[in-house]
Amino acid sequence: MTTTYPPPAKKRGLPWWAWSLIATAVVGLLAVVAFVALMVIGFSAYVSHSIAETSPDQAFLEGGPQQPRAMSPLLCPDECFDLDDANALAVSGADLSMLAIEDEIHEVGAFEPASVGDIAPAVGEDWVSIGGDEQCAFLIANAPYIPLGSDDTSLDPMMWLQTWETDSEMMDVAARTFSTTEEASAFMLDIHERVPQCAWQDLQIPSAGGLDSTLVEITAQAAIDVPDDVAAVGWVREGTPGPRWRSYVWDLQRGNLVVQVRVLTDGRILEQDVADFAEIVAGRLGELSPSQQ
Repeated sequence: MTTTYPPPAKKRGLPWWAWSLIATAVVGLLAVVAFVALMVIGFSAYVSHSIAETSPDQAFLEGGPQQPRAMSPLLCPDECFDLDDANALAVSGADLSMLAIEDEIHEVGAFEPASVGDIAPAVGEDWVSIGGDEQCAFLIANAPYIPLGSDDTSLDPMMWLQTWETDSEMMDVAARTFSTTEEASAFMLDIHERVPQCAWQDLQIPSAGGLDSTLVEITAQAAIDVPDDVAAVGWVREGTPGPRWRSYVWDLQRGNLVVQVRVLTDGRILEQDVADFAEIVAGRLGELSPSQQ
């Protein structure tokens, strides 16, 4: 006797091509979701980075104490350098790439040298008029001098070497030659001692709305790596967040020559960037050949 089985039941469900369409749609949806997620993550990272850079809570670098005196000072019978020697410290666009500053506003030779005594008195008067403490007058100088005090009548020559600027970021380099290495070294020690005495300055600065009380904070920078015969004193001025709310200043000394590197930023340029750039200038200063030795 032959047993007869019923035919197998047909599988219920969608045909293969329908499943293919569904799979394609799912993959496409996941791709869109992933793309949107990446955009959100990327935008969040960008915003967080920007806020971190321009935030008033942007932390300063920590490091060893500054050395206002060179470990092995360069001593010459008379002057080791003159202002013409400082021209060799001119920086290029490639040097400034780390600061994202691209436009040279004033090139070498754009300004005639002047004596400190020609500049200091008027600048010092302006400083006092806005409520600045006399011992802190160095804060507004854009070259290695102190607007009030013995520099009022100094015949030491100064030169503004270069100015670079892009949007709210600016960098300038200035130089001064002292009569002797000892006088230049005394200037560096003086600046070093003034910085901690000027931790805060409450200034009356004119604005569109009248006289505003503007509180600025002065902080010493951590030591940078410089040649043994170069001294370096650096400080930061920080005010209300906005264009150029931070000013990083480094005075670099070798022999009787002092070079000032100043960077103004709205916060996009970080202190480490300025430190790296100052080390480049200090290295070149260490390579200058003295005219007398």
